[in-house]
Amino acid sequence: MKTKAGNLLPDPPESSALPLLAGVMPLRRIVPAGATLFHRGDRAAGVFLLARGAMRLVRVTPDGAMVTLHQVRPGETFAEASLFGKQYHCDAIADTDSLVGLYPQAKLAAQLRGDPDALWNFARELALRLQTLRQRYELKQIRSATERVLQFIFLRCGDDGCFHAAGTLKDVAAELGLTHEAFYRALAALQRRKLVSRREGGLCLVGKRRS
Repeated sequence: MKTKAGNLLPDPPESSALPLLAGVMPLRRIVPAGATLFHRGDRAAGVFLLARGAMRLVRVTPDGAMVTLHQVRPGETFAEASLFGKQYHCDAIADTDSLVGLYPQAKLAAQLRGDPDALWNFARELALRLQTLRQRYELKQIRSATERVLQFIFLRCGDDGCFHAAGTLKDVAAELGLTHEAFYRALAALQRRKLVSRREGGLCLVGKRRS
């Protein structure tokens, strides 16, 4: 089943609260696993925030291949370009049952224009997102799958030297532009070389801390 932003199921009352964005109250939506929140070319309704679940922003190439542009993590906003355009430029698909908040375009734009602090925080979030996208682009230029995975862990690990994926390792593989088979082979090679270990659900640099 595919659903769109205008006819998603209402959120049950027991679910967790969604945050305000620039003082704007979101519309609460449940997106079932496998459903499409919006399609490329759909009229832009506003900016979304993923509260729980897993969503991907994808684009279909002329030959029918599906390319993952971004794996949305809980707590992240997405489709921010809808503030400045009339249409969405990709598809948003739920990998699992997901709770999202929709911040209506007109209300959010008006609030950001009238609140400098809210505008500054919003711009900061976009700058951090741009930095992440640039990192992803740079990673995909690394031909060796093993070196690509190692550099990804280094860039994303915490001060303890460990990276904890918000989703599955298959999601990480898609973010890196690798098949999950190629990703697992690269990860196994790094483990054999004693450069990376797996512990407590994380991928850790052996004997190293990022700080």
